[in-house]
Amino acid sequence: MGLTKQEIRNLIVIERVTASVSVLGTLSLLATFVSIKDFRTLSNTIIFWASFANLFANIAALIGGSALSRESSPLCQFQGFLLEMFMQSDPMWSLAMAVNVYLVFFHRYDALRLKKLYWLYGILCYGIPFIPAMVCLLLRVKGKGQIYGNATLWCWIDNEWAPLRIYSYYAPVWLCILASLIIYTRVGIEIFQKRSELQAAGNSDNICSYNSSLYTHPEPSNSPFTGLRTTEIHITHRAFPDTLSFMNPSRNYPHRPACKENENYTVTISAKNLPQYSHRATSAEFIGVKRRNSMDKVKWAYFKVAMLFAVSILITWVPASVNRVHGLRHPRDTNYLLNIGSALVLPLQGFWNTVIYFTTSLGICGKVWRRWSYGTVNSTGNRGEMKGQKRGERLSNSKQYRNGVLLGGERNAYSVVSLPRSQLKTLKSTCGS
Repeated sequence: MGLTKQEIRNLIVIERVTASVSVLGTLSLLATFVSIKDFRTLSNTIIFWASFANLFANIAALIGGSALSRESSPLCQFQGFLLEMFMQSDPMWSLAMAVNVYLVFFHRYDALRLKKLYWLYGILCYGIPFIPAMVCLLLRVKGKGQIYGNATLWCWIDNEWAPLRIYSYYAPVWLCILASLIIYTRVGIEIFQKRSELQAAGNSDNICSYNSSLYTHPEPSNSPFTGLRTTEIHITHRAFPDTLSFMNPSRNYPHRPACKENENYTVTISAKNLPQYSHRATSAEFIGVKRRNSMDKVKWAYFKVAMLFAVSILITWVPASVNRVHGLRHPRDTNYLLNIGSALVLPLQGFWNTVIYFTTSLGICGKVWRRWSYGTVNSTGNRGEMKGQKRGERLSNSKQYRNGVLLGGERNAYSVVSLPRSQLKTLKSTCGS
């Protein structure tokens, strides 16, 4: 038994409401990404490009059943084209994000190399769905007519072409979902193995630590770090006064008396034979560990975003796929509850992407909010700031002296610098040149 007219109207209302929510979320996502540079992270960039597919698919959902009265009208064909092309683009962008995760974990791709792949992802994620969408738009078959027609809730692949929905729509979608799940499973296994290795290393007695025991064992005989020798360095230098306070070179300020020119001093530096220590850890190695830990945090953050994206795809497509399989097995028995599920989840792709976009960017949101609120306070307190600036100018213009040294001045203000006399000679010669 088919759906009643009242049930169809209820389903159209549901899909329009959910599509409206997704459109608002998608527009806010696009606006923040374009206008605020902080949101342009690596994971958010993929969501940004996928949001165009959500936007056009939601526009088709907002049309709803308005075009069902005239299936051959341009509006009906346009709606069918949008649904066929852009609904299945979102799972393909999810697969693109999964591929990025694979490249980051197993091939050590950085952000620069990943950004070079965006044009390829765009061609594939929008170009592949474009082919069946255009074929369905242009193809006409005698006896069945055009492909886009009445699909109960909207204009899409007509009920007479129901098997084509599987081959041109649901099959590519589920191939992308399964490929993404395979990649995430492989990455999850890798993460589990690495964590197990780290835990095992943490419980080992041979792990290096930041203490003196790192350097208490002799180096092996073939180590490249065992070549130690005694070195003596003799330095003879002419002594000058310790320091000299100077300001403007054109002015004469009191300074210390000059020292005798024939005073010399000698510094001897010697290193005795030291015991050979073990080179088990160096600062460079610790820096490398720190960088790897930072990179691991980036990987883990990107992996979480990708996993959330994949979960949203599953939430979106499982009810719709179950409804489609039920329709193929029982073509005369339309399930109203399954259609409600499809009307609820399919238009919400953009909403879930927006939720992922902002929840994984809470730190960025807080920083942008603090910066915005600080700018608002500054703008409202501008008058007070101007008063403070004027008072500061009056203080800076008032000349103050201490021990014969000029401390403030509008134009003739110099900083007091304490330098050795040898450096002062070098500075004077440089300024003179």
